[in-house]
Amino acid sequence: MKNLFRREIRQSKAYELKAFSRIIKLNQNELPTDFPQEFKTELFKKLQKLEFNRYPLIQPLTLQKKLAQDLKVEPNQLLFSNGSNVMIQALVLATANRGKVLIAPPTFGVYESEAKLLGNKIITVPLEGKTFQFPKQKLIKKLKEEKPNLCFLCNPNAPTGNLFSREDLSEVIQTAKCLVVLDEAYCQFSKESLLPDLEKYPNLVILRTFSKGFGLGGIRLGYTIAHEQIIDQLKKVLLPFCISAVTEIIAVEALKHQKYFKRQIDIIIKERNRVYQELEKLESIECFPSSTNFILFRAKDAKVCFNLLLKHHVLIRDFSHYPGLRNCLRVSIGLPKENDVFIKAMKNFEKLGKVISIDE
Repeated sequence: MKNLFRREIRQSKAYELKAFSRIIKLNQNELPTDFPQEFKTELFKKLQKLEFNRYPLIQPLTLQKKLAQDLKVEPNQLLFSNGSNVMIQALVLATANRGKVLIAPPTFGVYESEAKLLGNKIITVPLEGKTFQFPKQKLIKKLKEEKPNLCFLCNPNAPTGNLFSREDLSEVIQTAKCLVVLDEAYCQFSKESLLPDLEKYPNLVILRTFSKGFGLGGIRLGYTIAHEQIIDQLKKVLLPFCISAVTEIIAVEALKHQKYFKRQIDIIIKERNRVYQELEKLESIECFPSSTNFILFRAKDAKVCFNLLLKHHVLIRDFSHYPGLRNCLRVSIGLPKENDVFIKAMKNFEKLGKVISIDE
């Protein structure tokens, strides 16, 4: 039966996350607060008027117009998909089939997995040093030597959490003879974006999502901002009707309440800084600065640390199997009381002497 499938498929692993019950969930970089009930009440009134028997439009035009106004771009510069993962797949499909895709690991794993599924060679330029610095000169060199079909960069980067300078990113984009996809999934937490410079770079593609800053991971909505000529080509590889009418209504409602979400983001940033400061006090771990809604840290034995946190009913993400992230774990920033439980568990672990710094 396996021979019925392409080699790239057989050699790949499915994306899986184990489910846990009765847990403080700090493993997927979600906003810890749900869409407020008063917003849902208004939303359900609109859903009652929706004709469920009708197909949606090919692209959600009401959402497109509203978001274009907010971002100060033209509507034809936006393209929506069922999560930004789907757009990553579409970008690979449109540009790189048995070609070359350049990435800067450690970074979001979907770039590499989707590129490999279409038989592409993965060109890697690892982030530099203990603090995962942007390898500008090496990236420029590889772009000139390898001439990739596509380049993925993430800013702020996931799962490391650090922010790269706009000057360095701009120089890489200018050098590239291919599309450079800049994933800004966490831009609301860093307050930084290359969107104001989009018109300067005809090969720049910006990816964003409603899953992080708007806390709408459950509706699966991502979007691309790029020049119209790029959008026109990407439309050809996206499956039709990939955004449901329900998703559009929810997203439009969210855009009406941006002040609420900005307050939530400010709370998360404040909590992120507090959690980081508490982790910095622990001699047993190495903690990395973050411009996102999560913190990456390194322990001598990630498995022991992960399992101890589970005993305290705290679920985080184990990245110790990623290249360049030996014994690294990532914790999402939750509610203050959830963060308190995590901090207490880490302090208890410190007392046990089970986790020590990477230099020890």
